[in-house]
Amino acid sequence: MQNHRYDVVVIGGGVVGTAILRALSFYQLKLLLIEKQPDVCEGTSKANSGIVHTGFDAKPGTIEAECLRRSRSLWPMLVENLRIPFIPCGAVMVATNEEEKQIIETTYVPHAKANDVDVHWMSVEEIMEMNPAVTTKVTGGLAVPGEAICDPFWATRAFGEKAVRNGAEVMLGQGVSHIETVRDGEDLRLTLENGETVTTRYVVNAAGLWSDEIARMVGDESFSISPRKGQFILTEEAVSISSIILPVPTKTSKGVLVSPVVFGGFLLGPTAEDQEDKWDRSTSQAGMESVLAGCEKLVPDSRQFSTIRQFAGVRAVCSEGDFVIRPSAVQPRMIHAAGIRSTGLSASPGIAELVAETLQKAGLELQANEQAQHALPDLFSEEQDTGEIICLCRSITRSEIVHSLKGPLSPQTIDGVKRRTGATLGECQGNCCIPKIIDVMAETYPEQTGKQPLKGVKDSYLAVAQGEKQA
Repeated sequence: MQNHRYDVVVIGGGVVGTAILRALSFYQLKLLLIEKQPDVCEGTSKANSGIVHTGFDAKPGTIEAECLRRSRSLWPMLVENLRIPFIPCGAVMVATNEEEKQIIETTYVPHAKANDVDVHWMSVEEIMEMNPAVTTKVTGGLAVPGEAICDPFWATRAFGEKAVRNGAEVMLGQGVSHIETVRDGEDLRLTLENGETVTTRYVVNAAGLWSDEIARMVGDESFSISPRKGQFILTEEAVSISSIILPVPTKTSKGVLVSPVVFGGFLLGPTAEDQEDKWDRSTSQAGMESVLAGCEKLVPDSRQFSTIRQFAGVRAVCSEGDFVIRPSAVQPRMIHAAGIRSTGLSASPGIAELVAETLQKAGLELQANEQAQHALPDLFSEEQDTGEIICLCRSITRSEIVHSLKGPLSPQTIDGVKRRTGATLGECQGNCCIPKIIDVMAETYPEQTGKQPLKGVKDSYLAVAQGEKQA
């Protein structure tokens, strides 16, 4: 990577960064995405509700509302072309008293109208017919038929894989430590944590929780990011709801919801806990209690659900109270895609479109890449799904694991395999299958022609695998 010169370097491998990389890959540009973690979707993007929001409740006139508006027309094509698991289940914002009903009528109905989102009022009887598990205290609710759920990791990975297939490059496991202006202001030179340098005409700052720190590298202190933790509970109980059940939001959060999950089960959460540590993704008994208490108001039996998994994510809270999508006032060759809060997954296609337009206005010439393809090829068929079952809980076969390891963005960690295949997500939480997955990874990586696994990964996996065999 030493001395390579790019047209655009995207910093950040979350759903926003990969969506931007994909959008730019349809033009004749030399592109690179840099992600500090060993895989894409390692930050906020991997730990959220997986809801594709319509933006019905977004504050009209905001950048967030505009990005969500753009995204609504883009998602159907993306789902088809990238095979993203997607269920258009709709949502209901449930009112449990007259005060909440009034808030919906005076705030969210007007917001939906201003944002051109289809909503309608549902009676108690209509809600209970579709969602029998909802509390009997319900006084009605706002139906949002356009709301949906998807797999956030699949979307992030698919965005990145499509970009790579269109010629973009992705560097994982390296953070940016310094940015300086070179060539009389025509280029930016990025110094990586390993000492290597990358030169680029433009930088897109999509670093999520760390986007303010990237901005500081060029002397831009125009915004700051603070972390807000959200804790979740995943259950595989059979819950009698067919829609996303939304509470009436508070000043700090969209609230604790109950939602179906695309790969099965139901999600409860999240909390909204302001904190200082951007890395703290721990769960707590108090957090779980907060989730259950919030969900109990919507679905009274929530406390009776057996828990298969608890997890937490940290989302960005921006000092500006809105998305920050603009050139830096200090360094106009850095385009910010920052301050992206909980609607980042939903808004990512629209953000990518807006960032491309912003780059063009900043002087980047966009000529169509005639070789670029919009759809991912179907590389895995049912006929290939044979052989030893590696994950008994989820019936994941060896061939499925190998297929994931040979993709354009091949996983370098057990978590990466998990998110691509579903292995280790069952009741045993990987206790039975992790040693076998390590063996498959150790056997597969040497066979990947043209692949460049992170330094030392193969040896480390081989060492662990040998240790497992000896044990």
